[in-house]
Amino acid sequence: MNAKRALSGLLVFLCAVMASAQDFGVVLNQLPVLSNGDESYGSFEYTGTVMPWLAAPLGEKGDLYLSGGISAELVNEEWKPVPEVYRFEFSYEPAPGLHLDLGRLSWQEPLQLAATGLFDGLALSADLGKTRLSVGAFYTGLLNKRNAYIVMNREDLADYHDRDVYFASRRLVYGVSWEIPALFDTGSDLAFSVFGQYDMNDSDSAAIHTQYAEAKLGVPFLDDWNADLGSILGMQETEDADPAISFAAAAHLVWLLPSTMEDRIRFGGAFSSGAWNDTVTAFVPINTVAQGKVLRPRLSGLALAELEYAARLHNTLSAEISAAYLFRTDSFTYTDSDLDPDSLSPLLGGEVYGGLTWVPFTDLSFTLGGGAFFPQLGKAFRSDADLKYRVSLGMILSF
Repeated sequence: MNAKRALSGLLVFLCAVMASAQDFGVVLNQLPVLSNGDESYGSFEYTGTVMPWLAAPLGEKGDLYLSGGISAELVNEEWKPVPEVYRFEFSYEPAPGLHLDLGRLSWQEPLQLAATGLFDGLALSADLGKTRLSVGAFYTGLLNKRNAYIVMNREDLADYHDRDVYFASRRLVYGVSWEIPALFDTGSDLAFSVFGQYDMNDSDSAAIHTQYAEAKLGVPFLDDWNADLGSILGMQETEDADPAISFAAAAHLVWLLPSTMEDRIRFGGAFSSGAWNDTVTAFVPINTVAQGKVLRPRLSGLALAELEYAARLHNTLSAEISAAYLFRTDSFTYTDSDLDPDSLSPLLGGEVYGGLTWVPFTDLSFTLGGGAFFPQLGKAFRSDADLKYRVSLGMILSF
């Protein structure tokens, strides 16, 4: 409760100093979601957020950005207010090409499969000729668990389902990356990264420490095509087992069609290791990055192939439609109440999804999305498993 009061006090402070800021505003965001998937808090959720923000220069080399808000969540027919600081960033450029960020920052590894989102800490980047070196160190224990979504072991999962727990799992996260934005003076880009996390939670028996090494390559070709591919090699250390390795990989092709609708076709997929033996185990990301748009599991003991088409139907209206098929790479890691306990099949099933985005004004947008996952297209779910669906309607208003 004291933590929530401190957050509320900080939000009041944020509103009080808005008057002295050079630029400020408020964002209203609403997101109702209706689904019958394996959701934590029931089949219907509604989140409405009021988020004031401000931006102010601090001298000639510094900038300050603050945003926070209060969300009202309707879960299981019960309303719950959730105060939160979203982004709280101090930026400073002590020398040309050298940039320091401190506070609650947006950070991700290049592939965005294992770590992406807001983290508390600092990041330093330096332009080195035609390359860029970035270093970051962060702490996750002050984040809202619902937005951080750090679920790396059974204790994290229990806390995530406990509505009395506000903060995310306590972990120290670090990252070092080297980027070459214009490889060989072409449109290609190459990135290498080393990152990881150290478990700071109280339980030694369930503690898990992980390290990762990653490479990503982006290549444009044939004028209208782009390819992105990369892989992550991980190592996991736990108290009751020897260190084990894991891996994940992703590849995508994007075809920008030569038409007036600015449409594109994107296809590819991702793969992660499963719990295969004492040496190779299931890949565990730092925070959950949803794979698929209806089933939405994390990339751990799973693989998927996907196809997506997106087009701009009008200056203010865009549409997308996608299809994906999901696989298990072991029979243990992915869990669902509708799985057949006697099945060892890797075939989970397929899903289809469609969405519309309407932006009638620059400060107002609406999104509508919906789709279904068909377990009957696989062999891992029970024969009587129901179709899973997900429908969402979002609105963002800025002023």
